[in-house]
Amino acid sequence: MPAAAWGQSTAMTTDLPETNATSQDVASGDIIVTARKREEKLQDVPVSVTAFSGASLDARGYQSVVDIQQSTPNLNFTPGTGGTSSQISAYIRGVGEYDYIITSDPAVAVFVDGVYQARPFGAMTSLLGIDRIEVLRGPQGSLFGKNTIGGAINIVLQKPTGSDHGKVDVQAGSYASLQGRASYDGSLSQDLSYIVSVLGRRADGWQHLDTGGTLGNQNQLGGRAALRWHPGDFDAVLSVDGLHQRQNSAAHSMIAFEPTFFSGLFSTFVTPCCTVPASIKRTGTSNLLNIDNADGVDGSLTMDFSALGGHVKSISAIRNSVVTFARDGDASAVNFAGDRQHINSTQYSQEFQVSHELFGGRVKTLLGLYGFYERAHQQTLLVTAYGLYPQLIAAGFDPALAAALDFNIDFDQIQTTKNLAAFGSATVELSNALSLDIGGRYTWEHKDFDQTARRIFADVPLIPGIPGYHLQNTWHNFSPKVTLNYKIDSDVLLYALVSQGFRSGGFNGRPTSAEAIGGFDPEKLTSYEAGIKSDLFSRKLRINISGFYNQYRDMQVVVQFPLPTGIVARTENAGRARIWGFEFESRLRANNWLTFDGSVGYLNARYQQYFSHDAAGNVLDYSNLKLKHTPPWSASLGATATAPLSPHVGASLRIDGAYQDRQFVDVQNTSLLEARPNVILNASINFKVDNGMSFGVEAQNLTNRQVIKEGFDSRGSFGFVEAYYNPPRRIFANVRYEF
Repeated sequence: MPAAAWGQSTAMTTDLPETNATSQDVASGDIIVTARKREEKLQDVPVSVTAFSGASLDARGYQSVVDIQQSTPNLNFTPGTGGTSSQISAYIRGVGEYDYIITSDPAVAVFVDGVYQARPFGAMTSLLGIDRIEVLRGPQGSLFGKNTIGGAINIVLQKPTGSDHGKVDVQAGSYASLQGRASYDGSLSQDLSYIVSVLGRRADGWQHLDTGGTLGNQNQLGGRAALRWHPGDFDAVLSVDGLHQRQNSAAHSMIAFEPTFFSGLFSTFVTPCCTVPASIKRTGTSNLLNIDNADGVDGSLTMDFSALGGHVKSISAIRNSVVTFARDGDASAVNFAGDRQHINSTQYSQEFQVSHELFGGRVKTLLGLYGFYERAHQQTLLVTAYGLYPQLIAAGFDPALAAALDFNIDFDQIQTTKNLAAFGSATVELSNALSLDIGGRYTWEHKDFDQTARRIFADVPLIPGIPGYHLQNTWHNFSPKVTLNYKIDSDVLLYALVSQGFRSGGFNGRPTSAEAIGGFDPEKLTSYEAGIKSDLFSRKLRINISGFYNQYRDMQVVVQFPLPTGIVARTENAGRARIWGFEFESRLRANNWLTFDGSVGYLNARYQQYFSHDAAGNVLDYSNLKLKHTPPWSASLGATATAPLSPHVGASLRIDGAYQDRQFVDVQNTSLLEARPNVILNASINFKVDNGMSFGVEAQNLTNRQVIKEGFDSRGSFGFVEAYYNPPRRIFANVRYEF
């Protein structure tokens, strides 16, 4: 959800009073992170973390959270499928999941101020009020509420400081975009402060509709209010934020079509279909399947205080989101194939942490309890040859045969999830240089699932004799983590770790036969990692290197199999998969006005043993196929130059390039859904005047390169291949005033 103000004016977190950061840290651009639930310099954390301060996000001209993939090795965001633009779907080191259905939990979790986002729709997609973003790789169960198997995107918002400081920002640019933001950080008394902010945004989309208008447009209103009470060592922050979004579906393209039995019936009895648009920048849709609306409210209360002989932290939160979105797969107004979703989700969570420093600070412990409850209700309208059934009846077809061909379906499903967990870790300084971290998490999770499914025109159950059903299951797991780290000196750290992650099982939310009713098993990942973090030459050069090997068991994957009369989509467990690779990140302060930063990531990810079966029961061997969204190589290179133009005006120039290798976006490694190697170039120039005014120009995707980011193949049923692309070139101008 949107939040308070935008990035800070420095690259250092400044509202953390407990930090021991020095002026040298500030000068080197170091960031204070809480990856281990305590404040530490990024270089002191023995785990692979990429962190961005608010200032660095602004300097790069990033427009949303997903843009950080351009500067983060082995991080890959995919666009929300189904026509939504507000879903965050991340893959870290090849581990992730993109499905929006309520029976699918994210493998890479999004946390906002420590609050897990079960349905990450609109979860901080706009970079507002960001203190920092931390990308943590690998399982994080020993420290974070709600176990996360692949990693975590940890978004930390700015706290009120009582600075009586305000900002106003106006941005305009490509596709008739216009955005306004305003924020004020004020004080009510010595111990009571607040932040209030608002955001308004509108823009046309880049994909034009044949009937007029665009897909992928923006029309959003959001805001946040936070109240902070901070007497002495007691710190409480009450935060509420909300989002109101009314816009067309996200841009998506039909890139191929082959006539099928089903499309032939539709063309014969209803209306001709289908034609592939001449360009991905043009498409068609119907009013029924053109919507991307979202409403959400978040509330949280975070309290930090001294008690129980140590430090206690409590995070209480509630989150409600209501989203309606749709996609028109046939890229026309004839309603041949598509779907419309309505999801209402409410979650409650409570987390307690107790930390101690023992034996003169040589032992640091953290113990935590976590409770989570979610009720999610999803209504799906599956559109398949809309209107075919009444035409078949009018033509004299047998009603039973016509009903079997009616795949216009109303799905109605409710899932409740209860999660309880106990977690903890202990850091023991074995010597001044050598430390040992031991942690673990015990998880209990229970899910209840109810579903009804009915053929709309025939008015009969989708599955004969089964108008509805109820499923439930409970899972238990213990996931340990052990880390050994050695500080050669104050600027060089070596570390090695082994950790396990767990993602609970679930239920097939799209069964089309009695045999398909059921669920899938939990998945488990064991990760081995070793690395080095170093600051060299008086901290002018930073080099961080990590290598990893992940062993995956029962990996949960979404597969789709075509039938002559439809498509079967389900989540199933792959047998075994292995992922190994490395990350290299570096920063060079060449002099006082020029800084370079860069990264390289490598992934080698394949299924070792994976036997599936299609809808007819035929065995399919996917062993040795590549995991989706795992480009072998990714890299980034950026440079920032600053210079005074006069005693009152300063300028900064930022140039970034990001490379991603060839990759597949589906489990079956479909050739039409293979994304080609690509380079994305961004640039920005900003001018700051000492009277509080600043202005600049930002350009995203300068070379106008668009590649496939997600998609699916239904040639055996509907006949088309659908793909989602990254946005084209966009240029923005902005003016800001701070007072």
